[in-house]
Amino acid sequence: MPALPPRVLFGAAYYHEYQPHDRIKTDLDLMAEARFTVIRVGESVWSTWEPENGRFDLDWLQPVLDGAHERGIGVILGTPTYAVPPWLARQYPEITGERSTGQRIGWGARQEVDYTHPAFRFHAERVIRRMMDRYAGHPAVIGFQVDNEPGNELLHNHGVFQRFVDDLRHRYGDVETLNREWGLVYWSHRLSTWADLWTPDGNAQPQYDVAWRSFQARQTTEFIRWQADVVREYAAPEQFVTTCISYTRPAVEDDELTDGLDVTAGNPYYAMQDALQLPGGVDATQHWTTTGTAALYQSADRMFSSRQEPFLVTETNAMHIGSPWDSRPAFDGRRNRSQSSDRMDGTGHETVATKWRVPVIAQNQTSRRTCRRLKPDCDDKVSFRVIKFHRATP
Repeated sequence: MPALPPRVLFGAAYYHEYQPHDRIKTDLDLMAEARFTVIRVGESVWSTWEPENGRFDLDWLQPVLDGAHERGIGVILGTPTYAVPPWLARQYPEITGERSTGQRIGWGARQEVDYTHPAFRFHAERVIRRMMDRYAGHPAVIGFQVDNEPGNELLHNHGVFQRFVDDLRHRYGDVETLNREWGLVYWSHRLSTWADLWTPDGNAQPQYDVAWRSFQARQTTEFIRWQADVVREYAAPEQFVTTCISYTRPAVEDDELTDGLDVTAGNPYYAMQDALQLPGGVDATQHWTTTGTAALYQSADRMFSSRQEPFLVTETNAMHIGSPWDSRPAFDGRRNRSQSSDRMDGTGHETVATKWRVPVIAQNQTSRRTCRRLKPDCDDKVSFRVIKFHRATP
């Protein structure tokens, strides 16, 4: 099984395609000056890889990989399947995910798709294979990230629900066994046929909910393993395969998900400012960000526990993260201490990979003044400073 490189992985996600002008050389020179050893690229722009159905543009990443290799910076290449291009949604509307039965997810964000649908799988495999065929053998590429933060939705599409029914039929054999095991005599829920099984929209029975959530997690695990298997057809023995996990996603079972990967990678975002005061006293509700110092340490424990071994931090705070109207950067000195908490358990190898520069449009924008902490005269050369801490595994 591939192993992590025998050096500290320290870097950022680099999306030069988001910027209005070419500054690849300047950015990579700054990364080399900051002693970056890795960048993550490619995972958010399917519509750039494939602007139209069947028309691919693969050349745009070549100067990034070449420049990184010249500077001794490794690259994690991501597959773009979590951000579906508009042409695919328009031409194949049946792939749209449903958050409730018959209610399609509106388009315009990301992860709106039913990733179990055959039409989606066909197009996803096609773009993955084209990317891998072009770049898997590039000397800068040290590993691959398949998809991004999977398991964001509990899909209610008709085909997904029918597979859920089939899964129960395979597991229990007949409805009488299901009636008995689930105690469906309660509130008159006994089934006379499999067609009686209700959709999850109005369900209030915990035994149903456990089975439904477990089934959804298995769909996510299967999807990621499917992608990993495709990528491994092109990967060299020393190149690892991972995905980045947001641990609060509703359709994720992290220990099962990571069984089919070479290394765990997680995205421990956290609320800053007053949320990190000690002793705690703020709302400790956990969303995609954690709240409170204890929860920050727990994030590191969860990432380690997925495989009981060293892990990667593929995304985390560097300035602020989220929407432009909700900017809460860390107090002075707080960022260094909070980021070190993800690395204090002796896990050995990590990468902190948040955005190198601010997108000038869209989500996750932030202030440019952080760049001066890295290079006082940098003007707008870099928007994030990322601190790396390392302890060897005992």
